[in-house]
Amino acid sequence: MKRVAVWIATMLLSLSLLLPAAAQSGCRPGFVNPQRFFPHNEAKPGSTPLHFAAGEPLGNVSYRPVGSTSTSTLDEYLGKFCTTGLLVLHRDRIVFERYLQGVQPQDALLSASMSKTILSLLVGVAIADGTLALQDRVGSVLPDLAGSAFADDTIEDLLRMTSRAVLSTSYVPGEASDNRATDPMVSPRQNIRNYLRGKTERAASGKQFDYNGAVSALLGLALSGRTGKSNTAYLAEKLWAPMGAESSGYWIKNRSGEEGVQGQFVATLRDYARLGCLVMNNGALNSRQVIPADWIAQMATLRRDKPQPPHAPFYGLHVWIPAAAGGRMFFWGVAGQNIFVDPVAQVVIVHTGNSPSAVFDGNAHLFPLRDAIVKKLSARPG
Repeated sequence: MKRVAVWIATMLLSLSLLLPAAAQSGCRPGFVNPQRFFPHNEAKPGSTPLHFAAGEPLGNVSYRPVGSTSTSTLDEYLGKFCTTGLLVLHRDRIVFERYLQGVQPQDALLSASMSKTILSLLVGVAIADGTLALQDRVGSVLPDLAGSAFADDTIEDLLRMTSRAVLSTSYVPGEASDNRATDPMVSPRQNIRNYLRGKTERAASGKQFDYNGAVSALLGLALSGRTGKSNTAYLAEKLWAPMGAESSGYWIKNRSGEEGVQGQFVATLRDYARLGCLVMNNGALNSRQVIPADWIAQMATLRRDKPQPPHAPFYGLHVWIPAAAGGRMFFWGVAGQNIFVDPVAQVVIVHTGNSPSAVFDGNAHLFPLRDAIVKKLSARPG
């Protein structure tokens, strides 16, 4: 009977991949396979990918959108917004997987700022190896930036988005900002290192939480400066192959060869799920400790003694922390990119999108839907 149940679950999962996508309009095409159009570095997978077995299918889920008095369902959600993929793991098994807008399982999807959390995982490895330290200052790691506003910032400051540099943030096309200037897809001719060296204005108010992709770009320069490798090469060696990635991962780079670590990582939906699974399991997969467990714990620890956003979600070490905290965390990028990790419920939810606006048009639905999925799966017997 057990074999029959597993077979049925596998067939249902396979059939869900064949269902036609609902009609959507206004969604941006640039989030699917951007590595085909931009210069990039490639992290190839290892020889033994981590296999996901099929679990008991999720079935339909009802939830109440933010500000609504009526409920919606998962089926209604899919296709209503600019979603390209949704995958749910429960106890390391796939219970739901769906692709929309013509996206296929082998397609690589832009991470947006989920890339920042991937970078943090690599920083944790470098710290464990003694290559880098949380209290290292930018001026000592990158001596040519000693005259910049970042010079006295520590690696921890960068991870917590508490740099003293005065930075501007905008996601509006054509609008000048530091996050756009350091984005290889937006500013391919920009030399990131030279640009950041020229940032000299410091905030008079001292350390405050100020989220900006330019800070992650600097963190990426510091990591590669200490390892002596591109961040993609370090990823391939320390994370991508060891965790059992099935397909190549890519970091889009500019014409100077600098990688867009702040938001231009590209991978398949299932490999994003492997990242979430790795984090949920405290950095270990198949009895192999890929990322130090204490680093995963530090990333997700809510430090209220550090500068934080004014309200939830809060911020850890380059990862977002929901109000519930307790080890829960999520990778979060513009236009609908999320990897929700709930080690308490043993649930990972990967959502990718291509919303026409930076603030995903379905957020008022997606976050309550996440909670409803977790609640439903938590009710299943152990």
